[in-house]
Amino acid sequence: MAKRTINYYLIKTVRLSGWILLPVMLLYIGTGFALCGKLGFSEALNVQKALAIHKIFDWPLVAVFLVHAIVAVYLAMRRWGWIGKRKKA
Repeated sequence: MAKRTINYYLIKTVRLSGWILLPVMLLYIGTGFALCGKLGFSEALNVQKALAIHKIFDWPLVAVFLVHAIVAVYLAMRRWGWIGKRKKA
């Protein structure tokens, strides 16, 4: 079995964090609309419950977004050649 490089795990991290971000962002946006009373979300979810859900997902959203963005930017810079490959010692 071939040894997996760090790039393999970085790509898996970007994909996993992207899939985690999708429902979290949809939930965060939906609760935000419920708080504002727009697009009929306030009829499906009352304001107190929407506020509680919205507050719960503040820091997890920021954490997953930062992981996703940092790793994706690093991989993009490697792909564009701005960051070279490390030489083995």
